[in-house]
Amino acid sequence: MSQYEFESNNEGEWEDNGDVAWNEADWQKFLRKSDKEISRFISAYNKSKEDPDRLDAIANIMGWQNEDWASIDDIELDEEQMRQLKPLDIEEVRHMDPYTIHRHPIYISSSALYSYLRNAWEHLMRHNREQPEAHLAWGYCASLSDGERHSFLAANSLDLGDYLLAVCHLKKAHAALNESLRINRLFSHQNEGVFDEYLKETNMRMHDLREIWLRVMHDCRK
Repeated sequence: MSQYEFESNNEGEWEDNGDVAWNEADWQKFLRKSDKEISRFISAYNKSKEDPDRLDAIANIMGWQNEDWASIDDIELDEEQMRQLKPLDIEEVRHMDPYTIHRHPIYISSSALYSYLRNAWEHLMRHNREQPEAHLAWGYCASLSDGERHSFLAANSLDLGDYLLAVCHLKKAHAALNESLRINRLFSHQNEGVFDEYLKETNMRMHDLREIWLRVMHDCRK
């Protein structure tokens, strides 16, 4: 039995629910669209990385507002904004993409920045005569994986309204990120200029990950 098939004694109960259930092709299309959002974040980051307020500039490019990062309970609307709220038409709802964690700003930003960190390291080592010791390479890759995993779990906790659980996961993500920063400085490359540029770019993204998480933790503790 698929996730969309139900046993029911009430005939016709689910007759009008056909448009809600997606098939495998629909979800594949949704995931490709999610990947494009991650690529769009990477492009926005590259465009804004010299801006001192790049995280705010990127959020603006992505179309994210404060309420996209915070919980709905933290949004304060004035009377005029309340009057402007209108219920969505049922047909409008049917054509909307479902909301999943793939659309959460924490998921998108973490996926994008960690993707850069992995690819940058792989590229550096692929053209490196000074290959790292096995325990350093393993430790760095493991710390990246742990940091990304806990950031995803934090995003999921935020969606469920478990804000202090999100804080706990972000603390674990911070610990993993600190380990990534520590190990990253221990690598070497035959070209000092190439390695210095690599460190500059990767350190910037790691510190931006930390800044994003600190902002979210601050909001969760309010």
